[in-house]
Amino acid sequence: MRNVAWLFIVVGTWCVPSTVRAADSTPAQEREALDEALRLAGPQLYAHLPFVLTSALPRTVSPGAEAWTLYDEHGKGDRIFVYTLSRTFRCASVRRWDQYQCLLKVASVIVHEAWHLRNGPDEAGAYEAQLAFLRLTEAAAVLQLNEAAALNIREVRRARDRTLADKRNASKQADTGAGSHLSPSTAAYSPR
Repeated sequence: MRNVAWLFIVVGTWCVPSTVRAADSTPAQEREALDEALRLAGPQLYAHLPFVLTSALPRTVSPGAEAWTLYDEHGKGDRIFVYTLSRTFRCASVRRWDQYQCLLKVASVIVHEAWHLRNGPDEAGAYEAQLAFLRLTEAAAVLQLNEAAALNIREVRRARDRTLADKRNASKQADTGAGSHLSPSTAAYSPR
């Protein structure tokens, strides 16, 4: 009986969820994950952009945010913050079986936020850029379905639909005088 108990303890430790282990990433691993995601996104297009890795999620940003863009006082994109404690980024920071899928998702988030940085807070355009990147990545797998891209496409479409529906509802509320709503995706955050 005692041997069976030890077997459960040993097997139980091996089965600790990988997300718990992924929370132990270091700043070097985080920078490496960002660099790898930038490589997937297209370093010639994105590597020069002002990225900030942060473990702080401001209140003005949606709780599920993986990254956000900071705008200056004129409404122009200033910096892109990448949230290192998001589930996707933690997964991308640690070597595991699904790391490529997570890196691809971070790369698509970079494309999304880079669109905001260059074009402003319009979510429809940013989501379309993100989906175009994922479709291109999926098609690049010569005669094979890139399952990681296909899964990320489905997730991004759901996020886009949710975000745009929230914006439509907020507009309707504003039109009826029900109060104002500041969309978390367009809210500016300043670390100062």
